[in-house]
Amino acid sequence: MWRCHSKQEMRIQTPCLLLIACLLSLTNGLLKGQSMIDLTKEEVEVMVKEKHREFRHDNAVVNQRFNYLKYVNGLRTRTWILYFTDEDICRSAKMVCDYGEFDEVLEELNAAYEKVGEMEWACQLNRDTVYFTLTRQEWYFTVREARKQ
Repeated sequence: MWRCHSKQEMRIQTPCLLLIACLLSLTNGLLKGQSMIDLTKEEVEVMVKEKHREFRHDNAVVNQRFNYLKYVNGLRTRTWILYFTDEDICRSAKMVCDYGEFDEVLEELNAAYEKVGEMEWACQLNRDTVYFTLTRQEWYFTVREARKQ
């Protein structure tokens, strides 16, 4: 049975719903359970635009030795670099993050992938296994996504 809400009830519910929507929209890129491995450069660009809106394409520095796309989130706390073959097929990715992101990234990795080592997770992609390896550095940490060689 449908029931009408009073104006007071609506004033209480609306902020709560907006807060929930905002929190759900804050989850980030590489770790959403969608591997970019084997996608073409065009497919990656479309996927980032549609599903990873918090990231913006970054052309501030261009290295001609590598075929890659680089994205940075709005807070500039995550840099996402996707590497491609000469045929523009994604072969690996790296996320460089500030330590303020550490707990959230760890939660995302644990939720999206199977933990297979101390700081390593895996998922199946077609018949291969893609590995996600978290490495701590002094001022930042990285998460690398690639098939094991």
